Amino acid sequence: MTLDECAEILAEGLTLQVKRGLIKDYVTITSTESAIRGRVDVNASLRDRSVDKRRMVCIYEEYTENCILNRIVKAGSKLLISCPEISEDHRKRLMDLMDYFACVDDISLRRMDWRINYGKNGKEYRPMVEATRFAAKELL
Repeated sequence: MTLDECAEILAEGLTLQVKRGLIKDYVTITSTESAIRGRVDVNASLRDRSVDKRRMVCIYEEYTENCILNRIVKAGSKLLISCPEISEDHRKRLMDLMDYFACVDDISLRRMDWRINYGKNGKEYRPMVEATRFAAKELL
């Protein structure tokens, strides 16, 4: 497999996925809130002395597109866009698709744990993640 083939797999897969809609998943968030939201972490609230400021440390889950599969695919696309060995057509398609990943955070592929749970809805991401993994192994 070449890097250009990886870019083609990502471009084709992302085009289909954007038409279907990016996968969403629950992401656990811990933050200090003035109004209780989700579960209260009493130990952390006492440790941070946020109770004195009338705030509590809350743990809640948010249903968002900012899940691990979207982060990996975005990082792989950005990595391949910067690679000079990719054809101009694939680079342009990947750059156009990056607009749909504006709300997805960046992730470092160097420290990535590649044991991924795809879940029941993430099976179509497997070829894109494997292409990203190959590109990261070759380029990083």
